[in-house]
Amino acid sequence: MTGAARPIVIASNRGPVAHELNADGRLTPQRGAGGLVTALAGALLEHPAVWIAAAMTPGDREAAARGGGDDSMRYVVVDEERYRRFYHDVSNRLLWFVHHYLWDVVRTPTFDRNTLEAWDEYVAVNRAFADALAGEDPEAAFLIQDYHLGVVPRLLRELRPQARIAHFSHTPFAGPTYLRILPTRMREDLLRGMLGADVCGFQSGAWADNFLMSCRTLQGARVDLQRRRVTYEGRETRARVYPISVEAAPLREAAAQIAVGRHRDDLERWRGEAKLLLRVDRLELTKNIPRGFLAYEAFLRASPEWIGRVRFLALLSPSRVELEEYRTYAEECVREAQRINEELGDGSWVPIDVRMHDDYDEAVAAYGLYDALLVNPVYDGMNLVAMEGPILNRRRGVLVLSRNAGAYGRIGQHALGVNPFDLDETAAAIKIALTMPADERERRARGLRRAVMAGTPARWLRQQLDDLERAHIVAEGRRLGRP
Repeated sequence: MTGAARPIVIASNRGPVAHELNADGRLTPQRGAGGLVTALAGALLEHPAVWIAAAMTPGDREAAARGGGDDSMRYVVVDEERYRRFYHDVSNRLLWFVHHYLWDVVRTPTFDRNTLEAWDEYVAVNRAFADALAGEDPEAAFLIQDYHLGVVPRLLRELRPQARIAHFSHTPFAGPTYLRILPTRMREDLLRGMLGADVCGFQSGAWADNFLMSCRTLQGARVDLQRRRVTYEGRETRARVYPISVEAAPLREAAAQIAVGRHRDDLERWRGEAKLLLRVDRLELTKNIPRGFLAYEAFLRASPEWIGRVRFLALLSPSRVELEEYRTYAEECVREAQRINEELGDGSWVPIDVRMHDDYDEAVAAYGLYDALLVNPVYDGMNLVAMEGPILNRRRGVLVLSRNAGAYGRIGQHALGVNPFDLDETAAAIKIALTMPADERERRARGLRRAVMAGTPARWLRQQLDDLERAHIVAEGRRLGRP
């Protein structure tokens, strides 16, 4: 059986469907939120799969009690307090922060007994996932997703030694110096957990190499950097790079909807004759929104002739509002934009228009209209905005892209690359983007579209399945003593 023909079982924290429990007891299914679900949903159009996810809401728990909804969906149900510690205390506050280099290490983090107790709950939830996976077809390809389920591969390997197991990190992966911040038991559990997989996939070569160096430096594993292979406790794990893709057809279908057209008309009237600088982001610490505003301010102060001739539209959707750090961050973003507007704006022109809501139709409309798109995360696994925008843009828009986004390795040659911490460099890139000659804009825009559309979600998945099949054949040969 080839990799592409083999049954697929996916495990992720968030599933493709979220259920809302209505007052009358009915369950209303809604598409799950998040980039992971979006990416995998596109990939699975040609590869049906069983999907195992956490029951995150009361509706999900009720759906699980009623049998899970349909034959392709399974729920892992754990105690609510255990899930809270797994998700909020460890996944969001620790693993997300370490892999995105978010800590101000002079002050944070501080670990204590409570931290390790939370980690025990994280491992317990991972064990529940491993138990659920072990009940599926043993001949399946098990595709385990992201940092939430970092120790599932080893736990599943203990239950099913001959299973075909892959783990994919949608985020960056921290290098050994930063990963060393974690308590020893946590980082050892994490690395040993991932090394239970036959293949560990990453969005870019930088993140794969960080994983390899962490395995060598922190875990004492034998690492072949050139071939990207790790040998640990008699098993070989291959690190591979699979830059995730976006599907153009659904984006273009969305852009053709009436609601998007209304937003497009409104934005055209709002912009007038001005150039449009756009950013579309979640209110996420990694997205570097305040520095983007400060760089724009620096551009305007250095080039005052642009005052009144450019509009900066920031479409920001709320994220993780249950965490104080994120609420404070959202307030900081608004405060910075208001200050710039007060200092540089006038009655007829506002430098930055911040719209804090989750409106996909408005974002799709704005993608078609920008002259420059600012994507400047401090670190990002890939960044789908950097790929969605060029597909839909109608104005030969220029992409200003952080070199620390995984997308830079794939499409950076057609963008204006910036150090996301350097305000002057970002300000200069904004000016270059807005003043670039038409022929160069056209060349870059064509290059971006070609680079983005060179891959598809289905091909992204197929490459992983084929690599997993090859790795498993080698592993089984070694287990049986074949050369």
